[in-house]
Amino acid sequence: MSPPKFAIDDRLKHDSLLLLEYQHCQLRLNKNATIPWAIIIPETDVVEYHELSQEMQFTITHLAAHISQMFKSEHGAEKINFAAIGNVVGQLHVHVVGRHANDPLWPDVVWGQALPEASYNASDVERIKARLQQALEAS
Repeated sequence: MSPPKFAIDDRLKHDSLLLLEYQHCQLRLNKNATIPWAIIIPETDVVEYHELSQEMQFTITHLAAHISQMFKSEHGAEKINFAAIGNVVGQLHVHVVGRHANDPLWPDVVWGQALPEASYNASDVERIKARLQQALEAS
């Protein structure tokens, strides 16, 4: 009998789109396109970032660097927020958020705030996936 497939908290799954799976992590895109926002979810039962293996920490950092670069080059992000908060959703996940002075919440935090609704279309999501896959393959 094979082990059960890794399960993602329903709240994370509901609010995001799967971009890719990479070295035991899922990289997901927040569905609301108002602010460029990705979520990295390591496939682990560990709850705290500092309890992850160094290899897993490196993988998360590596993914965050690539998505951050894309947020800067394609979305004009001036600042990247990187955080593993987890007060509402206990499953370990890391947010990578691209911010700029013209976003609707600047300079306030994005956590728990109401944002204007904007959606990615399917071609946007496919383009983001392809760009990230290329960057990861080249690194």
